[in-house]
Amino acid sequence: MLIFGVLCSACLLAVVAYAVFAIQRTHQDNVAASADAPAAPEVLASIVAQPHLVFLHSPAGDNYRRVAVVPLDAPDGPRYLTPLQCQRVYFEAGQGLCLGKNYVGGVASDYDAFSFDDKFQVGATYADSGLPIRVRLSPDGQLGAMTVFVTGHSYSDVAFSTLTSLVDTRAGQMLTDLEKFNIERDGSSFHSVDFNFWGVTFARDNDHFYATLGSGGKTYLLEGTVSSRQARVIMENVECPSLSPDNTRLVFKQRKSADTRTWHLAVLDLASMTVSSVPGESRNIDDQVEWLDDTHILYAVQEEGSLATDIWQAALDGSTEPRIFVRQALSPAVVR
Repeated sequence: MLIFGVLCSACLLAVVAYAVFAIQRTHQDNVAASADAPAAPEVLASIVAQPHLVFLHSPAGDNYRRVAVVPLDAPDGPRYLTPLQCQRVYFEAGQGLCLGKNYVGGVASDYDAFSFDDKFQVGATYADSGLPIRVRLSPDGQLGAMTVFVTGHSYSDVAFSTLTSLVDTRAGQMLTDLEKFNIERDGSSFHSVDFNFWGVTFARDNDHFYATLGSGGKTYLLEGTVSSRQARVIMENVECPSLSPDNTRLVFKQRKSADTRTWHLAVLDLASMTVSSVPGESRNIDDQVEWLDDTHILYAVQEEGSLATDIWQAALDGSTEPRIFVRQALSPAVVR
């Protein structure tokens, strides 16, 4: 009877292990099968007619960083590829913005960034040479912010240099870049030849914005308006801010210590100007987060031992532990 009991337990463990393996394999197969070719226009139309996520498909292969969509209520189900491919993507109010060359049939386009509509048709194109790192749109989809590395390949490079351009996506025009803005700190003009700007996020009025300013080995949080071409420093040690849908909080990456190039996620309450950590998340995160809603955020984390990334979800109220939201994906944009 003892031997029989041990055999039964072993069989049960084997069945459970196989079931877990089968579920994981089925999920991976679903992702791969749904990402073999661009979805038909009518299929894409049905997905974007409901709340959905626009993101970049990140498994290795010809479809690496293809713009893709999934319904928000089924982020771990089949994903649907579009004809577009780039290095960073964002979407708001029927308007998309891709940073990095569009590859069609393996052939690169002759432009560096482009707008697109909700049918994933390319609109205005822009010349913005550099290594793409950040892209955002205003809530009405008209103002776009594009950041590239002009020098260097990451924030870990000591001598990196960035360029952050603002565009009018509907007019298809370059407007300005943040280096042309007047910057104030403590009520006085603030300027240095080593200024770098990145990580723009727009407020609901489609004019106010927050961004990062780097200078003298420090990073600063800027608050400004596009219409005035002015901004002011409001605090230090803030990078890649992202404004909540209700415009009350910023989530940003904060350097863990002055002598390291590793970051953790933090939350700034704009009313009290108090900072807190994102519950349950202590890993090194180098991303500009996206808000799923007013209490949940999305961000990319590189898989261990791989170039692939996953989009993770964290609850700012600590009600659940951080978890994977979409596997093998990055650059999320929530569309409601």
